Amino acid sequence: MQDLREYFERIEEAFCRNRLAPLLLSPLDFERAVEWHAAGVPLDVVESGIAAYFEHLAQRKVPLRRAICLSFAEDHVLKALEAHRVAAVGRAAGLSEPEPKGARVTRFLESRAAALEAFSSDSASMRAMPLLSRFCARAALDLRDLMLHADQPAVKLETRLAPLDREMCGLVLLESPQPLAEGWRRSAVERLGTLAEGMESGVLRQTVDRLACQTALAHWHLPRLSLLYLEE
Repeated sequence: MQDLREYFERIEEAFCRNRLAPLLLSPLDFERAVEWHAAGVPLDVVESGIAAYFEHLAQRKVPLRRAICLSFAEDHVLKALEAHRVAAVGRAAGLSEPEPKGARVTRFLESRAAALEAFSSDSASMRAMPLLSRFCARAALDLRDLMLHADQPAVKLETRLAPLDREMCGLVLLESPQPLAEGWRRSAVERLGTLAEGMESGVLRQTVDRLACQTALAHWHLPRLSLLYLEE
């Protein structure tokens, strides 16, 4: 995996190349790229998703200059990532036919629900992090309900999973001991390096929290809920 600066610059280049016009992506676009980088989404998958998004615009005869935000291509990146994963699983297993639709997602949801249930039922967690503990109990029920619809398109599933993932990230930083949370944020700023210098304060704070969240969840043995992390 490339470092964060190279990753972002390659995505920016791909977006501008497909748009057929120069465009500097916004700090919010950078935050999206940070999430893909944290999830280990390969650059060629992101580039493929961006290309598919612009092909979609061309088919609909939408002027390419209307594409001004990286998040517009997010659904296509997720589709490209799913296709990449299905192909990789088939090659690794020597399979000529893919698994039944939804089987991998079902396993993903089951493992996440079990981890959330374990956290929410732990007495120490309930005392130290009551908000997060209650959230985990509710989210586990949501995931088990979603297992009944695991064969739905990944993009549709992600509309339910991404908000849960964001809420859990916010709560884990909110209720973690302050010295720990501050240390995770300092490490995130160091990881951003010079990229942090030109970012608006609000966007920088959100981006730092995105990176710190990854460390915080790992510390508490909690999983990411977004389908971006399906392979973990």
